[in-house]
Amino acid sequence: MKVLIVSSNSLPASPSGPVYLAGAVRQAGHTVQIYERLFAGDLPAELNAKLLEFQPDVIGVSIRLVFGDELDPAAPLGTRHTDLRPRVKEIVDILRRGSSARIVLGGPGFNYYAQDWLEYLDLDYGIRGEGEEAFPLFLQRLEQGGDIHSIPGCVFRQAGSYHSIPACSVQDLDNQALPAYELLDWQPYAGRNITPAIFTKRGCAFLCTYCPYGKLEGRQYRLKSPARVLAEAKAIFQATHSRKVMFCDNNFNAPRRHAEAICREWIAEKTDLQWGTGDLRPVGITDDFCRLMEASGCFYANLAIESASAAMLHSMKRGYSVRQVRESLEALSRSKIPFGASLMLGAPGETPETIAETLAVLGDYEIPDGVWVTIGVYLWTDYQDIVAERRRAGVIKDNRELFNGMVYLSPGLPRTYLRELPEALQARPGYSVQFNRPAEVWSNPNAGAG
Repeated sequence: MKVLIVSSNSLPASPSGPVYLAGAVRQAGHTVQIYERLFAGDLPAELNAKLLEFQPDVIGVSIRLVFGDELDPAAPLGTRHTDLRPRVKEIVDILRRGSSARIVLGGPGFNYYAQDWLEYLDLDYGIRGEGEEAFPLFLQRLEQGGDIHSIPGCVFRQAGSYHSIPACSVQDLDNQALPAYELLDWQPYAGRNITPAIFTKRGCAFLCTYCPYGKLEGRQYRLKSPARVLAEAKAIFQATHSRKVMFCDNNFNAPRRHAEAICREWIAEKTDLQWGTGDLRPVGITDDFCRLMEASGCFYANLAIESASAAMLHSMKRGYSVRQVRESLEALSRSKIPFGASLMLGAPGETPETIAETLAVLGDYEIPDGVWVTIGVYLWTDYQDIVAERRRAGVIKDNRELFNGMVYLSPGLPRTYLRELPEALQARPGYSVQFNRPAEVWSNPNAGAG
């Protein structure tokens, strides 16, 4: 079969999901191409030309995000909120007019809102969760006339009702196809400073109240072998000529032995390929670990601190202490690794005092690549403890509220304080501030209600 995978994302990011899926589809014996929405100049003309030239039998639409928040000094509170759903709908409408191919939805932005997306786009089928095995199985059954409505992770509308099949996790990550980066022209990505991304594991053992990944992917880690991780980096270099890859895991250094083994594999290979991570957990970041990262070619690490207030770390169930945050910052500061840090402000229990505690800790260190601050916690799914608690409290009554975009802001943060906070943070050297869905602070009388 001929399969077209459409990356519907319109914000700068590596299309890691589409390339992994494309690799799996090709390994299953199908012909596959990828269309990237990000660089579209004339979307209808380009997408129609692709449909005419390729004539796909099946089209997979990968949805990365539902909403986007981008820095914009001219916008209220310095952030411009964008509803990305109409952009996905525009793609689907073009596909429907230009092709009779079956359309299947998927991707991280689809996972939490499957029924809402099917209704919004007036489509009947999608696959949630990990697609490397489920999507090729769907194609096999479609081709052979089998039952596509029992595929793990599938969601579908039939006879006016919505149905959902539980997803299955991919257990053997080493035996999956390599990501098919060679199907892309990487030059436009490089021109926008986008680095190709790979993942080294799945699963998350932590219990953070705002994060769904532990429940979504499972508490037990499923690890790629260090040799496989390096093989993917080499394949990406052959396809893109990029000597850098980003590890897009949650908590790259958990479990630490796995991160250390990856570093040692790269050192033993004497490769000149480099790697970075946007999510380094402030646990076990010692001088020895930093030296290992340096020697293996780490070109960037972001320390995902989120908070340096003892009360907030406890409230968010982050699983580390202020002392460990300081130890991590000190070890990284002594290293040669270019590093940044990230904060998440506004979770349950946050007050001006807890934010002041966090900023006081960070103020003791020079962070060469700056501090990224997110204000407000997006509410996606009951897999987030924060959502389940608000549903029990009667604040969330309908899943469509989540699909329309909800952000939690601690009621302990006064409106006047929130309006002044972005400017106060931006006045600190190297700080960038994203205020999630900022208009809620101005227009919603219930914004910040806990």
